[in-house]
Amino acid sequence: MNVIHFGTESEYIKIMLPSSYSTDGWAQASVEIAVNRFRGEINPWMEAVDFELFTKQLRSLYESLRGEAEFTATEQQFNMKLAASTGGHIQITGEAWSLATYENKLSFVLELDQSYLLAPLRVLESLVVQDVPGAA
Repeated sequence: MNVIHFGTESEYIKIMLPSSYSTDGWAQASVEIAVNRFRGEINPWMEAVDFELFTKQLRSLYESLRGEAEFTATEQQFNMKLAASTGGHIQITGEAWSLATYENKLSFVLELDQSYLLAPLRVLESLVVQDVPGAA
C-alpha cells in the first residue's frame, strides 16, 4: 500500500492507495483526516493524472517555500491546497465529501512547517514515475 501522509501523528491528512494503483493508474483510495478534534474517513476514486500536476507543484513549493500546490480528485470528493507563507509555514486547506460532492462535507485546515513535506513528496514522485509509460 502507498501512503501519502501530511502532518504529525495526531493531526494529519493521510491518503492510502492500494498496491493495484501503481499498475492500474486509478483506484479507490482511503483518505483519513484528523484535525483539531475532528476526524473523518472517505473512499474517493483517484487517478494517476490527479497526482501529476500536484506533485510538480509540491516539488516547487518545497524547494522555493513560495506559492501553492493543489490536489483535486477527478470526482471532486476530496481536495486540498497547500500554501506557503513566511518562515517556512505551510497551511493545508481542503474539503472532503462523504460522497462525490454531496451529502456531508468536512472543511479542514492544518498548519505545518516545510519539514513535513519531504516524505509525502518522495512517495508522490515515486508514484508518478511508476505511472509513466515505459518507466522502470
